Amino acid sequence: MKRERPSHAALSSGPVGALLLLLWLLSQFFDQPVRHVLSFFELAAERDDSGFLFAAAGILVLTNAARALLLYEGWFLLADASASTFRRPFLKRLLPLFAVPLCYQLVVFLDFPSAPHFGIPAILSLVSVLLIQILTRDVSGLGNQVLPLGILLFSFQWLDVIPFLTPWGFGWGELSLTLKQLAVLLGKENVLNGMASVSFLGVFAGALVTTELLASYEKQLAQLRRIRNQERELSRLREAELQARATEEMQRLVHDLKRPLTTVTGLADVLAASLPPGKEAHHVGEILRASTTMNQMISEILDPRVQRPVRMNGLLDYALSQIRPYPWSNAIALDTESAGKAWISANMVRLSRALVNLLDNAHRATENHATPKILLGSTLDPERGRVQFFVEDNGSGMETPPRPRRSGWGSTGLGLSFVEEVVREHGGSLEYGRSDVLGGAAVVVELPLVSFGESGEETP
Repeated sequence: MKRERPSHAALSSGPVGALLLLLWLLSQFFDQPVRHVLSFFELAAERDDSGFLFAAAGILVLTNAARALLLYEGWFLLADASASTFRRPFLKRLLPLFAVPLCYQLVVFLDFPSAPHFGIPAILSLVSVLLIQILTRDVSGLGNQVLPLGILLFSFQWLDVIPFLTPWGFGWGELSLTLKQLAVLLGKENVLNGMASVSFLGVFAGALVTTELLASYEKQLAQLRRIRNQERELSRLREAELQARATEEMQRLVHDLKRPLTTVTGLADVLAASLPPGKEAHHVGEILRASTTMNQMISEILDPRVQRPVRMNGLLDYALSQIRPYPWSNAIALDTESAGKAWISANMVRLSRALVNLLDNAHRATENHATPKILLGSTLDPERGRVQFFVEDNGSGMETPPRPRRSGWGSTGLGLSFVEEVVREHGGSLEYGRSDVLGGAAVVVELPLVSFGESGEETP
């Protein structure tokens, strides 16, 4: 059984997670926020002002939340990468539950300058973040996933600075205990309890609302994408239905034309046999040849398998005659010098229509160009027994081959599908690339060679 490869997103989340963990370790040595907290402690003690006390609490909570965000998100990303790499989905939920507490204990064991306390808020944060992960499992984008996580961690860090929660295991870190003891000494314990509690409830509610909004937004985007895809598919089906209906009607009309054409051909044949050589016999012969050619074309329209020997330059001239009425046909240059006398077996009507479709695509690619240029030509490879038609332009080119049923101009792409179908019917191949001459797109149709020279039938 073939094993699936990990997704690109999962593989890239591993290095990002490792980088976040490295930043978390480095943040333990960054003491600038601690200095600000201590300076506000001094101001609060000197001026007996609860505002400085709350400012110290805010900086402390924000610092702890930022560090916790690096740690938690780092392990969540590593867990996601591990679950994808080892094909063990449970690692995505289980690994952070063990890794985060272990990191806190490791910092204490190594006696880092800023040793965090893994208390009840940290446990609540870890459990709640796992719930947030479940709620936001359909949310795409690292930023959209980090935002609710950061707000949630920020809310739980406020529990560490609420004095009446200290006996329950909240805020046993050095700075948190100092903050709460200072509030008691200044008689601001109730103020700190109230302000920190309100902050926790407000931020926690914001985290829940943010999570719900992001999940709802992602669901709406997914619904819009589904609706857009359904509309595209319906449009494609309608276009295909119209194309099939038009083809069926054309087949019926062409079939009806064979009856009077057969009469004309028969009468012209009788006249040609009964008239003596002269001007009248010559005119009747021309009528007979024209009606025979038309009959052959009708047969080709009715049956794609009907083919006849045609010369390359005659086929290209016939394709160009179909677009001469359009003004943009002046931008087309013809190059048949190397393979103009080559003969191929072709359904003249369908193959010329395929070339017209390619020329029309080239026109669409260059219609906004100041000086549009389109090159139609043919080349010969007698050693391989192949001939090539090519259509090149000076448009923007193709970065990738066109998708099935999709063109580069917002249409259904049925024209290119028809070209591919006709090329297969003729035992050929189709290639898309970039033109070395004009710099835009290049489409090459390769077909089997029948012969080279003057022998064969003239094309209409």
